[in-house]
Amino acid sequence: MHIYDKYLNLVKGTASAKTELNPAIKDLNIPELYIYDQRYTVLFLIAEISVREKGHFISNDLKQETNLSDKSVERFINFLVKKGFYISKTGQDKRRKLYYPSKNLHKHIMSTWSVRVKQNQAVKDFGLENINEILDFFKNTKEYPFPDNKDKF
Repeated sequence: MHIYDKYLNLVKGTASAKTELNPAIKDLNIPELYIYDQRYTVLFLIAEISVREKGHFISNDLKQETNLSDKSVERFINFLVKKGFYISKTGQDKRRKLYYPSKNLHKHIMSTWSVRVKQNQAVKDFGLENINEILDFFKNTKEYPFPDNKDKF
């Protein structure tokens, strides 16, 4: 099997890991858009990283990291607050809202770990040797690897 085909299966495996979402996540009634659109996953991770680094996040932390509209980011933040992931507080500058983790945020995050296990298992199964090979392939190959060494589909 060509390394590119192995890579496609890796990406499929990591992406389909989200189907592992357990009942705790489903009970939270999270819209599928927020689960399956990678941009929202990135926003959720940025919020977690900010909380781990400085104890809170602000909307600009998230807005700067995506091509989503400011309105979409604000709607997502409001959803996170409504669902009890974060608590909104006014900062020293009364115009700025700071979002602090709720007392149960860690439990919500841990409920997604089954997904992270599947994603990391797919990477582990792919293997370091294949990672190095696919990196080399992407850096150095100038032509698309059609199946069966053909020059088209």
